[in-house]
Amino acid sequence: MNTLPNGPGPDGAGPNDSGPDGAGPGHAPVPLAPLAPLVRVDGRWLLGDHRDRAHLEFAPAGIVPHEDGRAGEVVPWARFMSLGLSVTTHRWMGSRRTAVLSLGQMAPLGLTGPHLTATVRHPYTYWTGRFSHHRGLQYAPRGLVALGVLLGVTVDTGEAALLGDRAWMDEAVPAVLPLRREGEARAAITKLVAGARATRGLPGP
Repeated sequence: MNTLPNGPGPDGAGPNDSGPDGAGPGHAPVPLAPLAPLVRVDGRWLLGDHRDRAHLEFAPAGIVPHEDGRAGEVVPWARFMSLGLSVTTHRWMGSRRTAVLSLGQMAPLGLTGPHLTATVRHPYTYWTGRFSHHRGLQYAPRGLVALGVLLGVTVDTGEAALLGDRAWMDEAVPAVLPLRREGEARAAITKLVAGARATRGLPGP
């Protein structure tokens, strides 16, 4: 599959791909995929607005949090037992101000902003990965559902490391984009996970 939701593959710069110095057409990318906040920049899959704002990188070794232009400690894929997505379609809906004005009804998201939640092992604990909502962008509800399914199914089947496999993500993300129902997305991701396991001589999930 040559065409990706946010531009071509790693061999070609797309509208969301930044150059080495952050300049060029990718300097201020606008996510084109309904799966935003998931975007592809410089061949990397990132969650959130990477332009000097908090975002998460799906790296081969695990999830790498980025904030204030610095990378934090990687959380290895082998530690993830579950992975959930908490984000609103509009930026203002998940803001601290909205949480206050709604008398705390939206506080869980408003106080932390968009984030991933996970149960991790070694040691067992709860983990939260914060990322920023892209300025001026409304996320499509069906895209958020599909993204949640992509994250959840991959981790639940014991294949969290596939989220850090750029080639697999380059195939999985476009496969999920056109799907409108959660069941369809779940079936598509399960099939892709099974294919990845088959190439390693393992039975399907």
